[in-house]
Amino acid sequence: MKYIIIIFVIFIFGCNPIPKKDAHPYVPFLTELLKDGSKFRKVTDMKDVGELIILDDYRILVKPDNSNLPFKIIDINNNIIFKDVYDWKLPFYVDKQGNLYFNRKKFFYPDYKKQEVFKTVVFADSLSKKSDDLKDLNDSLRLKLHYKYEVDLLKPYGLQPCEYTMAHTTNCNVFTVKNGALIVRQTELFKTELFKPEFEISKFDDDVLIGWKNGKLPSPDYLAYYVLGKHKFKCDNMTYPRTVEIAGKQYLHIASQGLYQIL
Repeated sequence: MKYIIIIFVIFIFGCNPIPKKDAHPYVPFLTELLKDGSKFRKVTDMKDVGELIILDDYRILVKPDNSNLPFKIIDINNNIIFKDVYDWKLPFYVDKQGNLYFNRKKFFYPDYKKQEVFKTVVFADSLSKKSDDLKDLNDSLRLKLHYKYEVDLLKPYGLQPCEYTMAHTTNCNVFTVKNGALIVRQTELFKTELFKPEFEISKFDDDVLIGWKNGKLPSPDYLAYYVLGKHKFKCDNMTYPRTVEIAGKQYLHIASQGLYQIL
């Protein structure tokens, strides 16, 4: 019993699970601050959007949150440069020149009006189909023929069968254009070689536990306190606001809120 009490005391004071009051009640929440048009200009929100990727100083890739909706390439004024629906079961790739590859086609930068059919090879799909074709053979013969098929499939692209261990995962992941084809050897079917770096925002105080969220397991609810230039704000500590420079101007990117120019 003595040890249980000691452990409980350590938990209480070490983990500090008791909620406290908001340390800065007069600092506005981020959602409130973003409504101030004198401080921020909204580029785009996250309605029907799964992810925003800042490609360069002029283009933003807007990934939908639904496979029936089109993705969009927009500029910093939310003007649509290009949009289309793509098959989520096929690879989507943006190369370093800004060209798009999806639906087994290549769309050429900058306006994407020029397009051509482009060979797309997803090794996992080909190997899975081959396994189905060989399923009636005995194990030894099936493995031998499957391995030979994999060697022949990879050889034109300078690849070899991969050892399926955690230590080799990085080397086995391939998503690139090679020998006139988009080749993919990984689970993730989306990749862009273009993206602007984003930066963390400084905090002016420690996070504060203000409560517990109910669920299958209670989860802590923290407030985080940020300072961005002359602006202070607070938000859930899982919001992770970031800044990004686009065409020489600073923007605020919040995964749950969208992209805003800092005025």
